[in-house]
Amino acid sequence: ALARDMADAPRAMQRSLLRACRRLGPDWFPSAPANERLWGNGSYGSASELQPRLRQFLPEPLRAHVAATGHKPLVPWLRSSLRRSGGADTAAAPLASDELLSFLGEQCALAPCASSNEEAGLRVDAVSGFAGGDAAVTKEQYVFAYNLCFTNLGQRRLRVLSRQYDFREGAGAVATQIKSDQPEAAGVVGFTPLLEPGQSFGFGSGVVLRSPKGALTGSFLVMEEPTLEGKDLKMHEYMEQAELYIRHAYYKGLGTEQFYLPLGHLQFDSSVPCVSAR
Repeated sequence: ALARDMADAPRAMQRSLLRACRRLGPDWFPSAPANERLWGNGSYGSASELQPRLRQFLPEPLRAHVAATGHKPLVPWLRSSLRRSGGADTAAAPLASDELLSFLGEQCALAPCASSNEEAGLRVDAVSGFAGGDAAVTKEQYVFAYNLCFTNLGQRRLRVLSRQYDFREGAGAVATQIKSDQPEAAGVVGFTPLLEPGQSFGFGSGVVLRSPKGALTGSFLVMEEPTLEGKDLKMHEYMEQAELYIRHAYYKGLGTEQFYLPLGHLQFDSSVPCVSAR
């Protein structure tokens, strides 16, 4: 009986992993938990490189695959690899591990608090988390952090100009808004990030709600960066160092093509912690 149980263990693990894949859905791509320490900070990266925060959490077999293939849905590859292994001692068998099962379980819990959307060659990925600790819940106030990352997938140089946000409590009532015509809408955490093709820009922020759950919807105004020379180029470079509101007004007045990038529906849930709150 012991030998039979040992023989069945790999198949049981395989079935558990396949069930987790079904829960995540065919379009799933892993997200790193939100990090509250990014609140108010922004930095540039490369779309061709695995994000350091995600690298930290990915199990080794997934880390190698994502590094090699980029931002592509993982479930089709996972399901194919697991079914090929069949619990046997093959090259795919190392996938079937407690570490991977635990990771997929965490991703299932995190999935409602993550979103991704793309428009005109620009993708925005978002993830939220509860900024836990006793100080984060006072007088029915819940502090949540969220991390966003823009990635330029196209060939145009794109600049994020402003944002519009609607924060809602768990019951659906509007908690707070940032409207497009308000001064606070300019930029993101003080930046009006210019994204070259293949470049990314990530930043963090947060919100205080009165309920343990909530949601964020909104959009970003994006412009195509103009091609300038001579005095116009010098003025442009000078304005890049200007105060945020002046810089924002200057960019909006350039007359280049602009479009809105919708933010995918992002949920807040106090049962889903930030990484630094664990």
